[in-house]
Amino acid sequence: MSTTSSFQNEFVVIHGVSPDDCERIAALLGESQLRRTEDQGTLQVRRVLHGVTPQMYRQFLDTFPQQRVRLSYDGRTLEMMTPRKRQHEWVEGLLGRMIEAMALALDIPIQTTGSTTLSSGNYDRGVEPDRSYYVRSEPFVGSETYDPEKDPPPNLVIEVDVARSVVPRVPIHARIRVPELWRYRRGRVQFYRLSDSGRYVLIERSIAFPFITPDDITRFLNQRRERDENSVVRGFVKWAKEAYREHKS
Repeated sequence: MSTTSSFQNEFVVIHGVSPDDCERIAALLGESQLRRTEDQGTLQVRRVLHGVTPQMYRQFLDTFPQQRVRLSYDGRTLEMMTPRKRQHEWVEGLLGRMIEAMALALDIPIQTTGSTTLSSGNYDRGVEPDRSYYVRSEPFVGSETYDPEKDPPPNLVIEVDVARSVVPRVPIHARIRVPELWRYRRGRVQFYRLSDSGRYVLIERSIAFPFITPDDITRFLNQRRERDENSVVRGFVKWAKEAYREHKS
């Protein structure tokens, strides 16, 4: 295996790794990809690894079932993301609160699946979205498990792009066939739907929530700079109720 030159010296620190898991990771990736501090349960792994097979990727998932690292896998390259930046947490957290408060107020059934690792059925692609939801998908309401070999992916995922990444994440979502993706990038939100060709195309209204546009979400997210989050969420829900009524009339 080799690492991308610009990230050659970058390592991701994983805490709370048992000695047995350290041995499994070493056997899987090779000692040259690791730095160990076994007495403290700390393992450092190169951020970007090439030549990773689907079988190796699945073994890696099995070793870290509690998602101590954030993974992106495109069938050849595995990237372990560094801890999220504060801006990332703020945007992702507020956007999630807005969606969930709106669904509750409008009685729209949703199932939150958070950052559950999404994989293709044969594990040749995998990614952990910032947030994901089943919207109006009754069979998955109340479900606490996700099996990529049996279950369809959530029908809405959220991606907040504020940090550099080696492995492009959006094409992985397309390969997994996530129907709708909301992407925050450079201060604004864009909506995408999966086309028949298997690529994402920009859309002007959400599929899951057809009374909402990207500009609506961007407008309320940007209010976080001037108002506290509770005020932003309350304002968004109030607006969404009116937009929902107009859409149904």
